[in-house]
Amino acid sequence: MTGLDNNADSNMLLVDIGNTNLKWAWLRAGRCSPVEAAPYNQNDITACVSQYWGDLEQPDHLLIASVAGQQIAQSLTHWSQQQWSLEPEFLVSQASAWGVKNGYREPQRLGVDRWLTLVALRQQERGAVCVVDCGTAITIDVMDAQGCHLGGLILPGFVMMRESLLGRTQLPQLSGSNYGGLLALDTADAISAGGIQATAALIERVVVETAEKLAGLPRVVLTGSDAPRLVNALKVEFEIDRELVMRGLEVIAQSGARP
Repeated sequence: MTGLDNNADSNMLLVDIGNTNLKWAWLRAGRCSPVEAAPYNQNDITACVSQYWGDLEQPDHLLIASVAGQQIAQSLTHWSQQQWSLEPEFLVSQASAWGVKNGYREPQRLGVDRWLTLVALRQQERGAVCVVDCGTAITIDVMDAQGCHLGGLILPGFVMMRESLLGRTQLPQLSGSNYGGLLALDTADAISAGGIQATAALIERVVVETAEKLAGLPRVVLTGSDAPRLVNALKVEFEIDRELVMRGLEVIAQSGARP
């Protein structure tokens, strides 16, 4: 186990690095600050963090969840060592911890962002959940009432769907959409509608087909920056919690120890 200094005077910077955005929050005296967020350039992450963090006070600990790859991790480690003389700690998914049993055959291959959403939700209640993270990619994961991760699905995010379609067809490069229903009446809306309705239908199928195994419908929780785009399309009950990854980070930081 790795111990953390979790006393009242300890300042910990919690960082969530996605494929597009960088998010961070302070954990001080057991309380988490509001989350700040900004886009970053994967080709020059050090310039971005210098801009965003250059004037911050030095944290006692730097706890990071990143899906951005090893090069980003190395660059951030170097920056933190140079700026703060601090070695950051990068979380990885565990086989079993904090009430969650990882369903992957190779547990560390489950994206740490997905792992953290499950950890966060497990602390809220003991019922079955279906968590949908809508960002650059869309992930769907199901966890039963005992905390067992049953597995998940990954598909392109809404922007990626649109860009893939426009990049491989002769459809006009239209932007902006007033889409608000099932069937669209122009090309831009049809492209938007296709991605949203396909995603909503997949979520509904997962909910229905796992209900028997779970002995009831799972609670559906949407997270990620594009979660609101599903609001008018889903025909199952759901809620939105946009900072699940950061809350999972907070749970692990508050625990004072990690596997």
